[in-house]
Amino acid sequence: MGPRLKPHGFVASTLLLAASLAFVPSMSRAQDANSTPSMMEGMHQHPAHIHSGTCDTLGDVVFPLNDLTDPDMMGTPMAGMASTPMAGRDMGDVVAQSSTTIEASLDDVLGAEHALNVHLSAEQIDVYIACGDVTGTPDGDQLQIDLEELNNSGYQGMAWLMDNGDDTTTVNAVLMQSNRMGTPEATPSS
Repeated sequence: MGPRLKPHGFVASTLLLAASLAFVPSMSRAQDANSTPSMMEGMHQHPAHIHSGTCDTLGDVVFPLNDLTDPDMMGTPMAGMASTPMAGRDMGDVVAQSSTTIEASLDDVLGAEHALNVHLSAEQIDVYIACGDVTGTPDGDQLQIDLEELNNSGYQGMAWLMDNGDDTTTVNAVLMQSNRMGTPEATPSS
């Protein structure tokens, strides 16, 4: 017979691990509530949603999206995203991206006011870091929107909404670190 794990050894190991983790500072406690949102290198995971309303007047979540995560976690960046410049903006590298298919045609999404909002983290869901109103005229079956920086986060991005022709729309979003410094933003906080 192979070695058997003794229950008291397992409990002792678990308690030791829990005790050691209690002394590791929490990321959420490390950031002062009044400070500018920041993210640790390599720790990019941001919840995102399409809300009713606009970035100025966000309403309820209408379409939950997959979290924007580090491109290395998803594999290669989505085609065209890392190199697509935003009009007149100096953008940095893609730090987070996601792709989600929602149950609505692009026409349905554009038929009412909607905004795509990105949050700092699941733990700090009330801290908004980038947002874009879902408006404009599609180019064929696609619409591109800018995600503007919120709360001096240092992050902005873009999203592409593509109508799939079957009453679904694929939403691809990227978040990039801004290369511009010190530009004040007149945007709402949470």
